[in-house]
Amino acid sequence: MPSVGVDLVFNMNALNPISRSSIIHDVDYQKKIITIAQPLVPITRTTAYDQLHLTTIIPSKQHRIRVGIQCQPTEFVNQYRLANQTISQAVILKYQLPVKETNIRAAFRLPLSQKYTIRAKIKYKGGDYYTPNDFSIKDISFTGMGLIIPKKRTAPPNPLTGLKRTTIISLGILLMDGEKEKPVGAFPLKAEVIRVNRNYSDSHVQVGLKILDMDEKNENLLNRFIHTAQIDQLKKFSVRRD
Repeated sequence: MPSVGVDLVFNMNALNPISRSSIIHDVDYQKKIITIAQPLVPITRTTAYDQLHLTTIIPSKQHRIRVGIQCQPTEFVNQYRLANQTISQAVILKYQLPVKETNIRAAFRLPLSQKYTIRAKIKYKGGDYYTPNDFSIKDISFTGMGLIIPKKRTAPPNPLTGLKRTTIISLGILLMDGEKEKPVGAFPLKAEVIRVNRNYSDSHVQVGLKILDMDEKNENLLNRFIHTAQIDQLKKFSVRRD
């Protein structure tokens, strides 16, 4: 359906698939054609890949699942006119049925911006640690998030640099829209440390988290936050290119 947020996934079955976020502009079911916004990292005729799928997340009876269809770009439109008469760049995809549940290894990560940010607290070894002094959230998806942790604060050393793989931590997060005074969402969650890069830089450690057991209500809040931020980014990018 038009305005639905989607992810273009390159080489879904590879060890390192690439995902690019977009939104649907139009659908022609008879011709099996979907028109989407050109992603922030554009697709061109020289973009190399073995497989390409258009995916999105939908609710099922007990949880949300990612589904997708195989597709192929057939046309790149520089001056695509939207319903509100604005101009955007677009990609026309020819798709193949059936729709299948997909097992994407890497969900799209939303890089946080000055407008869309997340304030958070981590409980770890009896202590409480807060953004932005103790850590910051670099990006977030439906399945996980990336943390950037300073190795040194004023004093004492940052205990979060000691996080190890398989550690389970509790977080409280606030989803912030810079144009609104109050958070657009707030909820607790648990996450597992699945990646630690202590050589990220001389001053910081990078930590990758996998979100555990998020209920449907909070997942919908996060879904809406990411979708709204994606659309805002696409609009700004479209204006810059036009």
